[in-house]
Amino acid sequence: MHRLVALVSAVVLSACGSQAKPDAVADEAGTGKAQPVSLPAAAATPNLAACPARASVDEGLRQRNAPIAVPAALRAAMRSDMDNFALSTLDGATVCVDASWMESIRDPALSPDGRFASFGWDGYESYGHVIVDRSGTGQVVDTGVPPVASPSGKLLAAADLSESGFGALNAFAVWQIEPAGLRRLTSQEDLLEATDWRIEDWLGEACVNLTAVPWDSSGAANPPRERFRARASNGWRFEPGRCGDA
Repeated sequence: MHRLVALVSAVVLSACGSQAKPDAVADEAGTGKAQPVSLPAAAATPNLAACPARASVDEGLRQRNAPIAVPAALRAAMRSDMDNFALSTLDGATVCVDASWMESIRDPALSPDGRFASFGWDGYESYGHVIVDRSGTGQVVDTGVPPVASPSGKLLAAADLSESGFGALNAFAVWQIEPAGLRRLTSQEDLLEATDWRIEDWLGEACVNLTAVPWDSSGAANPPRERFRARASNGWRFEPGRCGDA
């Protein structure tokens, strides 16, 4: 939950810290429910007809027989059919998300300025976390899991690393929020003989603290977590230790 709120905080370049429910991001009335978001008139209605046809899903790999319902938090910006989500850009164009393999979505959020829409999704032996940047011509990024924002909110990091490889990202990655779009700064898939990778926090703008469970301890009831860091000065590569250590 904290990580989803971190994303929407990032678009206004502020540090995350709220534990509010994702649907309450745009809740000015304090009800805990998503409230209508005022968007530019040109961005009011996305065009599903502009989305591409998707490849047929093999029988049995998709259980639903109807489009995924658009949640209230995204209703001002998104439409759906069996294979696509269509979202309007802030300039009135349409950006499309491939929903053909998705069974359901969760934790929807729209940033206060309307620029970013985000949601988690689940499918057949798969999952992910989609961020749609509605600036410019629009951009779709799947971070696998909700990203964690740096203190300034200008950088996002996500650690979606597991032995199963079911996550849409299946890597550790860092993105920079540009005036239009997200730019990936790094991506690595090395598990380092560990699993259950987790971002703990940032130290400044140039170092991410992570923990993971060693493979030889993964079956324990309360397995120990080893500490790692990823520093910009080292190309954001994993290394043992904590940010701030020598």
